[in-house]
Amino acid sequence: MTEDPHREREQASTSVNWSERSEKTGRRKGAYPWVLETASFLCGASVMVLELAGSRVVAPFLGTSLVVWTSLIGVIMASLCLGNWLGGRAADLCPERKVLARIVLLSALCTGALAFAANPVLRFFSGLGGSFYVATVLAAVALFTLPSVLLGMVSPFIVRLAMKDVGTSGVTVGRFSAIGSAGSILGTFLGGFVLISLFPSGVILLMVAGTLALVALLLYGSVRRGALTVSILLFACAGAAGTWGLPMTPVGEHIETPYSHLWIAESFSGGRRVRIMMTDPHGAQSLMYTDNPTELVSDYTKFYDLAFHFKEDAGNLLMLGGGGYCVPRYLLSERAGISMDVVELDPGVTEAARRYFELRDNPGLRIFHEDARWFLNRAARDPDQVESYDAVFMDVFGSWYSIPFHLTTVEAMQAVSDLLVPDGVLIMNVIASIYGPRSGVFHGIYASLSQVFPRVLIFPASAPDPQFAMSRQNLMLLAFKSPQMPDVPPAPTPEVSRLLAHHWSRPFTPDIPAFTDSFAPVERYSLMR
Repeated sequence: MTEDPHREREQASTSVNWSERSEKTGRRKGAYPWVLETASFLCGASVMVLELAGSRVVAPFLGTSLVVWTSLIGVIMASLCLGNWLGGRAADLCPERKVLARIVLLSALCTGALAFAANPVLRFFSGLGGSFYVATVLAAVALFTLPSVLLGMVSPFIVRLAMKDVGTSGVTVGRFSAIGSAGSILGTFLGGFVLISLFPSGVILLMVAGTLALVALLLYGSVRRGALTVSILLFACAGAAGTWGLPMTPVGEHIETPYSHLWIAESFSGGRRVRIMMTDPHGAQSLMYTDNPTELVSDYTKFYDLAFHFKEDAGNLLMLGGGGYCVPRYLLSERAGISMDVVELDPGVTEAARRYFELRDNPGLRIFHEDARWFLNRAARDPDQVESYDAVFMDVFGSWYSIPFHLTTVEAMQAVSDLLVPDGVLIMNVIASIYGPRSGVFHGIYASLSQVFPRVLIFPASAPDPQFAMSRQNLMLLAFKSPQMPDVPPAPTPEVSRLLAHHWSRPFTPDIPAFTDSFAPVERYSLMR
């Protein structure tokens, strides 16, 4: 096969034009030293910060479940893949630095626009009926495809510009792959450990846009028109961050924390003003009457009082999941002499509870900011350092589909049992239905509990009537460590009698195997309709 001599001359010409060096400085003409390396590093970092900030942008509308993360990561990876292919073709067709600068500048514009377009786009997709899987994928495609494709084009384009000859192509490709990966590593830690803790998600997106605009400015170099365009964009990003730096949220006040995206809103219930904390668009974490902060609003939280009915001398309590600390605040005010440990993963949630939900220091209250499973495992490793508890309360669901699977397994239930005194009780809140397509999570958790605890009672918070058995609601599971517990002791007060009347007395056998650490498909069961 013969080669096209014209094509060879054209390729040689483009290579020489980029690689030509100044006789005085030895540097490539028309380029700053290390400009391609800097561009590769900063674009790699921008991809990861975009992904992390994107999760916070999506959270108020679609939540933070595994389904959301899978959609976000999958769409961005697919977009980068497409961008790599397009970037390689574009680089061969027109291997010029100003073309790369335009690609990076377009990615900056798309990322900056994302900061302002996210809310209406997400509001539209979250309001669609049908499959939650489809809604999350479509939302991710609409928001993140274009900036990710453009960023994916950068890497092959840079390698093409830096390539001097085939003999050193491996070194060139390896160097820029390493530089881009190093940027991604920095972006991951910078975004996850620093930026999200300090800035709202909208401002972070504008920071990424500004960084990419700066990269474009470096690539334009001495091209005055391009440099002027990028400079204007940089000033626009800075102004936007100052003017619209307030977080974007559907309602109420927005708070970014190291682990979550909170917003605080107020509404009315029975003519009384209620303050609400939400970490997920499909469920309220905590509710509080503003005129009486110690009174419980959510009916399901009142079932935690049954711990004192089944174990009258309960005095040392553990709660996994603090939220707005409504239950600890109520119990510490109503029951003298008790002590309570609360394990809350997110210190930002605790700070919000102090600021908006009347959480006050109390000698009977200890707060541990760590993952609940870490707390349980630590207790198992060193039982002498952790007290035994009369009752353990678990309220760890973010919503009906945002479920920490590692707290639903047989191993987790065994760790809880090990912390209980011999006649202790566990009360767990599960959001599901008793029967029907929405019952899978409940059946799996009930099976997990039944493998560890000899007696498990079901208390539907809405009503024990069979007509509600197919409806998703708060199901309160009471698990007893001792097999000698009575069925249902007599009620000492009308309120306790009302709660006990919710007991599901019909025979129940789970039709799903118990969840284990190796297999707990809670996402699949929770999203069934």
